[in-house]
Amino acid sequence: MNNSTTICYKCQETDKTKISTLFGYSICKPCISNLGLLQDATIKRHITSFDPSLKKNLETTSHKEAVSNRIILLERGYISKKIKLLHIQKRLKEL
Repeated sequence: MNNSTTICYKCQETDKTKISTLFGYSICKPCISNLGLLQDATIKRHITSFDPSLKKNLETTSHKEAVSNRIILLERGYISKKIKLLHIQKRLKEL
């Protein structure tokens, strides 16, 4: 087993009995609790209250699509930030 599956990405917990994998990320039980994941009832309430007229992207027609679009935007932002940090790291090695 490699380190990425035995260390919580958030707090660096190493006790294997406390570590779970959630959507491909290693995370400990206390950190899962601190994420504030939504309960099914809350998700259903959001779906029923979703107002397509308030959406920024006119091509989005449902709550499910809006969530998918937000994930895409989040991933793009993450990649951009990672590239910037990797660039800085590379430059620091060369300076």
